[in-house]
Amino acid sequence: MMSAYIGIDQSYTGCAIVLLRDDPKDRDVHLMEFPGRPGVGPCARLRNTYTSLQNHFEAVAAGEFVRGICFEGYSYGSRYRREAMGELGAVLRLALVERWPESLMATVAPTTVKKYATGSGSAPKDKVMLAVYKRWGFTADTNDAADAYTLARIARALDGADEPENRAQEEVLATIRKAQDKAA
Repeated sequence: MMSAYIGIDQSYTGCAIVLLRDDPKDRDVHLMEFPGRPGVGPCARLRNTYTSLQNHFEAVAAGEFVRGICFEGYSYGSRYRREAMGELGAVLRLALVERWPESLMATVAPTTVKKYATGSGSAPKDKVMLAVYKRWGFTADTNDAADAYTLARIARALDGADEPENRAQEEVLATIRKAQDKAA
């Protein structure tokens, strides 16, 4: 069984999950949508989302030895749909801890994801997509996929499978490790 790392950029409009194996060119990108349906209330939508994530993670766990998981944290400056995003984040965390120990997981702030890919925490989404392509040769179809790929690369680096390429990446890894130590 090969080692793998998971990167997740979650949102209702385009949750991207990247599974990055030992060879970084060996990867799977899974885009999930959790659209609301007429007549389906928020609780049913959360249940459907949870079930979809749970099924996906169960399939991954059956075929991969997952060594690290990074997912994007909350955008605290957002003004819109914060409660819904909080619920989605909770459902994601629950689905993850059913399959893997919490010690494998790291929450990474959106600005930190940008900094790891581009060197700047304020880079626009198109610059992140371009940086991901230039740095790692990964062509992302969406900015969610670019972020998820970056998160999988961060998980690899946290595990020691990748070395940081520059000072910005070293700072990102140090920040995440410090937050993990505080939480432990």
